[in-house]
Amino acid sequence: MGGFSTVTPPPSQVSATSVAQAVWSYTPRSLTDIQSLTAAIQNNNPSLLSTLSDILYVPAPYFAGQVSATQVAAFLDNLVLNYGLAGPVAAAISASPYGLWSTNFVTQVMPYMSATSIAQVLYSGQTDANRAQLILYTLAQSYYYNKWIYTVTVNAPSSITFSTNATLSTNVLIAQNITIASGVTVTCGTRTCFFIAQSFNNYGTIVAYGAPGGVPATSANANYGGTGGGGIVVIAATAALGTLNVSGNPGGNAAYYDSGAGGAGAAGVFYVVTGVTVPIGGTGGGVSAGYDVGIPSYNGGGGGGSTSYAGGAGGNATVNVFSSPNAMVTYMLQGLSDWWLINVLGKAPTSTTPLIYFYGSGGGAGGATYSVQAGGGGGGGAGEVVVYGYDIVSGGINAVGGTGGGGFSCMGCVATGGGGGAGGLVFIFYGATSGSVTANLAGGAGGVGNTSPANGLSGSTGVLYIAAVTVNG
Repeated sequence: MGGFSTVTPPPSQVSATSVAQAVWSYTPRSLTDIQSLTAAIQNNNPSLLSTLSDILYVPAPYFAGQVSATQVAAFLDNLVLNYGLAGPVAAAISASPYGLWSTNFVTQVMPYMSATSIAQVLYSGQTDANRAQLILYTLAQSYYYNKWIYTVTVNAPSSITFSTNATLSTNVLIAQNITIASGVTVTCGTRTCFFIAQSFNNYGTIVAYGAPGGVPATSANANYGGTGGGGIVVIAATAALGTLNVSGNPGGNAAYYDSGAGGAGAAGVFYVVTGVTVPIGGTGGGVSAGYDVGIPSYNGGGGGGSTSYAGGAGGNATVNVFSSPNAMVTYMLQGLSDWWLINVLGKAPTSTTPLIYFYGSGGGAGGATYSVQAGGGGGGGAGEVVVYGYDIVSGGINAVGGTGGGGFSCMGCVATGGGGGAGGLVFIFYGATSGSVTANLAGGAGGVGNTSPANGLSGSTGVLYIAAVTVNG
């Protein structure tokens, strides 16, 4: 029997360019077919295709140097938006590594497509989870931050407006337009909440709470360490930030309870750019200088100490470092990409980037000695705010450390105050304009004792970091 056989090497041994060029030069193909596909792309006219199946060969003239990435993207936009062919385009993308639509081709062309077209391809049942992730990651890694925003919001609710106080039931809120009315407070239901919108307009206040403070030796309702401030993320093309509040909470004022050392505050989590240091909380007061004081940490204040029983240490945060502002924004968008794919599209990639949660540490609880002496709780450390906005209009951020609690004594003993929590971190990343953004980053004042060594120390001041990031579209 006549004929021939072929042996196909594995995809890892074949470059997309060589395969495309080989297919494009394969002699049984009609010269008319080749010319028609090239002409269709060059003229952005799908009606010039010899057959619809020639969509599978779109990468060939691109790798042969006959058409540019922007010409291909415009042609695919036309196919998707005007010819209703999102499904066939999605199927060609998902056929990799067995078709010509290689990872190399997709990553070079997709950023030039419109957000509406990209979204239709992502929503198509023909696009598998891993290829959908590749598309969104490509937008983030190529710094097409605005296109990423418009892609994930194109089919989101057109508008979400908060006209009364509310507590969020989800950690990620996505809409084309998010508005918070004047006088309204929106409370994050988790330690970090994310707002994703084309236009973000906050005329009220958003508040978030972080790690809990330390617990006293007994269940008395005093001497507790303050809760840390939470984390707020805003990702928007245009952002009027309003008031974002991630301040730490005050430590409890001391009261009589049974003897025991104060419990340590819970640890917070921070994400920073190289060169930024998380501030430290204030040391709790002691009966004498340095005696049984609550040790501060990053960034909770230490609890006030007592005779024989130390105040609890402030919570000591985990700190994660990015090499640059763009690296931070990109990583955040990758995590949000996977959240969106899983929770909105129901597509779960093989591996995912986690959402980054950040928030301030809790203050340490005060120590106590029987019925005569007790230290105030340390203030909670302020949390963190991260904003990406291509155009940022204005905003005011409160990231103040919680104040230390006051001491308690009787029978002439020393009362000790808790240390103040440290101020928080605020990162403002903008593409075109940074607007007028102010931040209160003061460390919390130390709690008052009845002698100088017994006063808690103030927490350190936080950091405001404003930087332009590269945005390609």
